[in-house]
This record gives sequence, C-alpha cells and structure tokens, in this order.
Amino acid sequence: MAEVREIGVVYNVNKTSIQLLNKVVHHFEAEGKDVITLGFLEEKELGDLMPTYKEEYYCKKDINLWKLPKKESMSRFLSKDFDFLINLDMEGRNELQGVSTYSASKTRIGKHFKAYPFAQDFMIKSLADTAEELFNDLKKYIK
Repeated sequence: MAEVREIGVVYNVNKTSIQLLNKVVHHFEAEGKDVITLGFLEEKELGDLMPTYKEEYYCKKDINLWKLPKKESMSRFLSKDFDFLINLDMEGRNELQGVSTYSASKTRIGKHFKAYPFAQDFMIKSLADTAEELFNDLKKYIK
C-alpha cells in the first residue's frame, strides 16, 4: 500500500450513500493517495450530476445493449493506470463489472461473483450486505 499512488473507485450512485463515498475517498486521501471516482446512475441522463476532475459519472446512455460500458464514453477513466481500482458493486451488475473488465488498472479489486471471474484481479468472498461492509472487508486485505 505504501507504493500505491492512484486509486479509482467504481460504485452505483443509487446504492452507495454520499457519506460512504466520502468515507472511502477520505480514507485513501488521508494516506496521501489520489482518488478518482466513477459513479453509475441508473437513469437515461445524468441530470444534476456534474462530473469534475475527481468525480466522473456515467448512465444508461453510456452502456450498450448488453449493459456493458461503451469504452469511448468513459475512455479517460478506463485508460487511467490506477494502482488499485476498487469496485463497490454489491450485485454483480454488467454496468459496473464491465468497468473493471475494461480498466487498464494495475490491480482490480472487488467482491467475488461467480459470473465474473475475469473482472477482478483480487476478489473477496464477502458476506457483506452493504457497500460499506464490503469496503470494510476490502480494507483488511489492502493494507
């Protein structure tokens, strides 16, 4: 963890509270890491969500027929060579697992899903019911 500089975090906007997202970002920033987040919104348009340098979003218009992210729509995030990409997907959704699959990150970390053995480099078999519980489980392994 001492050599990690950049971390990407993928999450579902509708299922992850802003408080948890802030907790995740602050946890890593307190250790001197740069953090960029990518949130999936289950709507046709982003609405009031405004992407910034550290926060990016995508929605249904950015996914294809198979519910996989369109690479050209989020090329900046997908091509970023994060040291860690943390996926807070709790349900095993194509929209979120696809980001991990397409990511150029050095290490992709997330919950184990039998249907997505290729999406993560490091999968955690977690009994977590919430994204916060999953994050707490992930922290144990990436210290």
